Order: sequence, then C-alpha cells, then structure tokens
Amino acid sequence: MGRVLLVEDEPLVAELVRETLEDEGLDVRTLHSGRDALGCLAAEPRSFQVLVTDINLGDGVTGFDVAAAARAANPDVRVVYVTGLPSNIYAAEVEALMFPKPFDPLELAVQVRALACGDGPPRAQGGY
Repeated sequence: MGRVLLVEDEPLVAELVRETLEDEGLDVRTLHSGRDALGCLAAEPRSFQVLVTDINLGDGVTGFDVAAAARAANPDVRVVYVTGLPSNIYAAEVEALMFPKPFDPLELAVQVRALACGDGPPRAQGGY
C-alpha cells in the first residue's frame, strides 16, 4: 500500500480527496497548511511515495515550496498538484501531474494509486 501526503487548505476538498484516496487502498496523511506539511516532511522525510498538494495554501508556503522540500528529503517522491487558478498550470514543473479544480476525485485517486504503487510513468531525472 502506498503512503500519500495530502496538503489542501480547503477542508471539504481535503476530506473528499482523502476519502477517495483511501477507497483506492492508499494510506493518507492529510494536512491543511504548507507550514504543517514542511514540519511533517522534516519529521518524516522518506515516509511518502506521493505528495498531493494544492498550490495556493494560503499561509505563505506554496505547494511548490512543499514539493521542493519533499524532493529534497526524498528524490523519489512523486508530485501531484491541484489548483483552482488556471495560471498555476503553466507555472508547474513538467515532472508532476496537474489537476485543475474542479477535478474528478476518482480520476485523481486512480492516478495517485498508480504512482504510489510504481505503476505510473517512469520517474524523470530529478523526480516525478
């Protein structure tokens, strides 16, 4: 079973995504701020196969910051961004999946499960 760190500042979105990921058999740790995510990654640096993060977390720490910290701790971590701002889609790096809001939670969960289980696309150099 893959372990996922979910970082989403909107509680209803976080709950829906968490439930859907768990329905796919994933072990999910949910946090609601970028600062909490950075603390978690410092305490558990190699605990997660996949990071699912909103980009705008509302506390001064972005999903890009969280992804950079996750990759510094574990270069093999896979990253999935979700965002409600279309302009963020073009700012995200190529080596990550992007789900613009609104998105189908089941499609997100299926993709995350594939990444967590190693069934997804190969990791690009520098992570995925």
